[in-house]
Amino acid sequence: MGGTKYNRLLGNKYVRNYKNSLAYLSSTIKASNSKTEHYNYLQKSIIPTYHFQKSLQKLKIPKLDDTFDRYFRALKPLLSPAEYDQAKKIGKKFQNGEAIQLDKEVRELDAKNKSSNYISEPWFDMYLTARESIVLNYNPFITFAADPNPQQMNQAIRASNFLISAARFMNSLRVCKLKPEIFHLNPEKSDTAVFERLMRLLPESVSFYGAYAFNAYPLDMSQYFRLFNSTRIPRQNKDELMTDTSKNHMLVLHKGNFYTFPVFDEQNNIYKPEEIYAFFTQILSSGERAEFSLGALTAEERNSWASVRDHLEKLGNKETLNQIDTALFCIALDDCEVTDPTEMSHEFLYGDPTNRWFDKSNTIIINKNGHAAVNFEHSWGDGVAVLRFFNEVFDDTVKKEFVNTKTRPSFSRGTIENYVKKLEFNLDEKAKSSIRKAEENYRIATSRLNIKNFEQDSFGRKFAKNFGLSPDSIMQSGIQVAFYKVFKKFVATYESASTSAFKYGRTETIRPASMATKRLAEYMFNKKIDESNSAEVISLMQECSKYHNKLVKEGAMGQGFDRHLFALKYHATNRKKQPLPEFFSSHGYKFINHNILSTSTLAYPNILNGGFAPVVPDGFGIGYRILEKNLGACVSSYSLSELNEFVHALENTYDQFYDIMKKTPIKKKN
Repeated sequence: MGGTKYNRLLGNKYVRNYKNSLAYLSSTIKASNSKTEHYNYLQKSIIPTYHFQKSLQKLKIPKLDDTFDRYFRALKPLLSPAEYDQAKKIGKKFQNGEAIQLDKEVRELDAKNKSSNYISEPWFDMYLTARESIVLNYNPFITFAADPNPQQMNQAIRASNFLISAARFMNSLRVCKLKPEIFHLNPEKSDTAVFERLMRLLPESVSFYGAYAFNAYPLDMSQYFRLFNSTRIPRQNKDELMTDTSKNHMLVLHKGNFYTFPVFDEQNNIYKPEEIYAFFTQILSSGERAEFSLGALTAEERNSWASVRDHLEKLGNKETLNQIDTALFCIALDDCEVTDPTEMSHEFLYGDPTNRWFDKSNTIIINKNGHAAVNFEHSWGDGVAVLRFFNEVFDDTVKKEFVNTKTRPSFSRGTIENYVKKLEFNLDEKAKSSIRKAEENYRIATSRLNIKNFEQDSFGRKFAKNFGLSPDSIMQSGIQVAFYKVFKKFVATYESASTSAFKYGRTETIRPASMATKRLAEYMFNKKIDESNSAEVISLMQECSKYHNKLVKEGAMGQGFDRHLFALKYHATNRKKQPLPEFFSSHGYKFINHNILSTSTLAYPNILNGGFAPVVPDGFGIGYRILEKNLGACVSSYSLSELNEFVHALENTYDQFYDIMKKTPIKKKN
């Protein structure tokens, strides 16, 4: 399919690589007739995919004083009065001293860099220089809902449909016919054919402002090209991200074996459904399990994996590894038949190490029962791109059913073995020993993790809004109250906010633990709640919601404090090579960055659940969701007893919230 040479991402090289990829995206894919054209593309948007990219606003650096004000406010509910006073004293000293010059220099660099933003280089470096395993520490998972047609929950059928829909998505993206990502505040006004016709007429340099006039906000799409043909390559001290859009083959893992096959024919059309189905049927018919599978190596400490990879290449495996690295993406066909959400969480977060390649930017895992999830490497991008891919592909598979129970696998273009190829590796005893060691390390690391899911259908978004309560605030307030019930303290809490409203935006941190949530938690713990004081609890919940909404808006605008302070630290130590300022080793700063509660929301009906491991040994990882009529979460911890206590407290707290709202006549405030 014609394309670019390798793109490698190293800090500021990101922008150049992105532009190289855009050059590829302008190419066209031939189609023999209108029926084939319809099959090849998921969308044919009249607004080009990247139409708004050029005019997106640059992420602004918060004012230094605002950053410290927000930092102090976030610290206050977490520390004792004496600890807070000391933290504020140290913070003020830094704010009025070294921070001024560091901030000035960061702003000067940002002003010179017209094609990126102040946090891009530090953020990519943070990911790519991290040496710990990416498994449990970075890669999350998101589980697809079951197909509404139970007959489609066949492993080969679902794999075929996921691949076809993903290829259709990719084709639309690469010819700039995938609909631009736009947040519509008033969909009745902006999510219309009239809006689309007007927007396509505007020059790219001003298109953002045209959408803004309709109360519609285009989002950054610079990460999307990394969904395909991309892999994180282990290197000593700092990894690389590589993308090669000239390749059109698929990587499929089954029983520890690695297979590839082409997705597009000689005319650059996606292979027919029955042919894709035949490819997967061929792979699944293989009964042999690999004696030595390389997958666990991708879960090793990064320098160790880099050394082993160098050795593998010297053994003559460079081209074979390249086949893995450059594949469109990966589909892992698992042998397990689990259906329980908690068991599936273990499978999809890590699973069988012989049947994984954690370095691929994007892997769809499908078990024997047809249940499936995306597991993705996190350095290249965030939830906006992955969730768009996830939702579009799921909807397309359900709507189209290109492969179904009536489809018969068929391939008549030649011998199928010439298309479906099993990758072979040259391994010496040193390489085999490295694989055995990696598998043992993997088993030790993953055996310590505990996961528990819960689901409640007593209430959801719709009910909460009747009381003027933000659904996200309800979930976050419940987390704070439940944690206090069990542990009698307040701790650093992390919630991710997307800054994709800005060019090359990544994330900012929301700090949900506030004085408002502290008052609510202490009240609910110390008081007996009944009809006599339920209105007071609702009032406290509304205060939590009001403050949380403020934090969410600030985060989405890039006006938190975490990224700014991180950029100052990076500039001091990585660019200027000066000693770490005292502030960054202070108790307050270290305390608020030891995120006991790491949380993320996944509120989409196509998602069964999603999650990740704790980011600190004594913490919890919480992937939560609140839909129209139900809520739930996937919670992880390295302590089983603490996990059980905490999840029980979460369930109890949300039940309490429902009982309080149900008995309270107070309705939504104007």
